[in-house]
Amino acid sequence: REMLARVTRLYTARNTPRCAPLLGTNRKLVIATKATRSSPAMSEPEWTLWYWPGIKGRGEYIRLIFEEAGVPYVDAGVKHGFQAVIDWTWQGGNTGFPVRAPPAVVHGDYVVCNTPAIQAYLGKKFGLYPQDAEQGGHVDQLLAIVTDAVAEGRLAFHPKDFYASHKTQVEESKPYVEQYGKQRLPKYMEYFESLLARNQESGFLVGDKLTVADLAVYHYLAAAQQHYGQYYDAQAAPLCKAFQARVAARPRIAAYLASDRCLPWDADSMM
Repeated sequence: REMLARVTRLYTARNTPRCAPLLGTNRKLVIATKATRSSPAMSEPEWTLWYWPGIKGRGEYIRLIFEEAGVPYVDAGVKHGFQAVIDWTWQGGNTGFPVRAPPAVVHGDYVVCNTPAIQAYLGKKFGLYPQDAEQGGHVDQLLAIVTDAVAEGRLAFHPKDFYASHKTQVEESKPYVEQYGKQRLPKYMEYFESLLARNQESGFLVGDKLTVADLAVYHYLAAAQQHYGQYYDAQAAPLCKAFQARVAARPRIAAYLASDRCLPWDADSMM
């Protein structure tokens, strides 16, 4: 109930900072009032994403995969509203495999939730996951590491009550935000920097082409820049920042970031 109350407050407040940060002080995203997809028009997409409307959150990892793959999808929370997400998730709307919480993806009769599980599943479906088993293990490793990094970053904003609004614990959070920014964020960025350094020929984190791990790390870096800006800026991580810029510039990702499908950052927490 506390979590639902918090999400309700976020949805109704609808603070709208910039959609996604880009490197450089003079670059700004222009948010289009209408967006078109490069993929063929379909009467009804076969894929549905269930996630809270109004914010990026963990649903953004999934949106980025659909967008990069050029696969049409219904963003059900945006289309049907906040209450519809509750009804589908917990009030009997979902007649498929039970889910614990959003995000969840539906494809025909198949239902799956949990962000890394969805990322791996969609990656395999859309050619964004290695065929090599060892490289696949490394992709899974990175998805788990990003999950840890975001969980730590989010906790810093909610040190007194994990489920309460950041606005109720701003002062209490300040030392924890600083601690994450100075101690934990550098460790994660140094780790991603080391992966890019050992794979400079391809420019990707694993193997020789983009995977769901690249999209996940991109979103983490963008979130770090958004919510831990001064600490992000202080990091000497040129490969990370160049990687972030390259992913943001990929044609389908760039089109998405400039569209009205791209939702605002959460103003109350990390992502």
